[in-house]
Amino acid sequence: MNDPSAEAMRRTLGELLAKKQDYRQEVRKRVEPYKYVVFYGCGNIFHGIVSSWNRHAGRRVDFCCDSDSGKWGKEFAGLKCISPDELDKIKNDCAVYVTIGNFEPVLASLLGKGFPFVDVVSKNALDIAAFIASEPQEAVLSALCETYGLLADKRSRDVFEAIVRRVLDAGTRPGIMAEVCEKDQYFPADVLPLSEHESLADIGAFNGDTVRDFTERTRGRFDNIFSFEVDAINFKSLEETVRGVPGRERIKIFNLGIWNSERDITYSVGLSQSTVGTGEAKGHVVPLDDVLKDEKVTLIKMDIEGAEPMALRGSSNIIRTQKPKLAICVYHDFRHLWEIPLYIRSLVPGYRIYLRHHTCLEYETVCYARL
Repeated sequence: MNDPSAEAMRRTLGELLAKKQDYRQEVRKRVEPYKYVVFYGCGNIFHGIVSSWNRHAGRRVDFCCDSDSGKWGKEFAGLKCISPDELDKIKNDCAVYVTIGNFEPVLASLLGKGFPFVDVVSKNALDIAAFIASEPQEAVLSALCETYGLLADKRSRDVFEAIVRRVLDAGTRPGIMAEVCEKDQYFPADVLPLSEHESLADIGAFNGDTVRDFTERTRGRFDNIFSFEVDAINFKSLEETVRGVPGRERIKIFNLGIWNSERDITYSVGLSQSTVGTGEAKGHVVPLDDVLKDEKVTLIKMDIEGAEPMALRGSSNIIRTQKPKLAICVYHDFRHLWEIPLYIRSLVPGYRIYLRHHTCLEYETVCYARL
């Protein structure tokens, strides 16, 4: 790393790693004085945060709370949902963590009502604390520095630094990701300009939201879309979405996941942050190299809840030979911040690597690559 900015980042990273405190211990210490722990918000990110908290925090969550009256009295992730009025009655005895993406208005409101403890909990910091404690710091430092040296523009380096500070300096700047957040997830015009002849492989199609966005951006001018969604419930929504978009005759949908080999897998149902290999539902996964071996692919998007490294290996031949533009999520596992860019660059050394972040919390960081 001869670049002065890279050398400065190495020093910064080294200092952060050297002084890093165990986030799990910090959380336990902060909530210890309170009788109750309450998570406010039972939406998309709630279940993943509860799961990480249960594994690492060493203190049970007592209740969840939500402004939606339809949720009051019901259980979410094993927690009874109380109303804001019920929460207000125990405010002096509880530590409240806001567990919604748009956390700032709720945070401000609760603090304004005199709640003594209101904060945002970092799922990633909980998950990463054990990893950082066991992994040799020099190995982590080297991997982070090598990745930083690959990044093609200042915005990417700013995003990278914000992520690292969010992880290694967790809790001191809960709004840091909002400082680098921007719109246009998967298709930022300055990084991945779209032509009228794109062939998109949409891995992790969910309910068709990316298909809808892509067809709107291209005004129906594209060659093909190949959408893959392993979850049977999401796949039905995908089918419905495709019926209503322009160019639907050029869209093929597959009730399959992408992996590095063909196999049956299990997965969780109904959770936005479910992972392959856990849960009660069964699905089938295949390598993209096999199912699209005779197709043109100009753009690959992946958001598959942590399975991205395996899916990339199952797509390696297409990437090497066709060199498509890539939009690969790297936020599900801290190690993906370096593992995915370094692997992509090993497949196509000429790729330019970018990072962009698309929410105000730690979710939706995407690694982009193009020639």
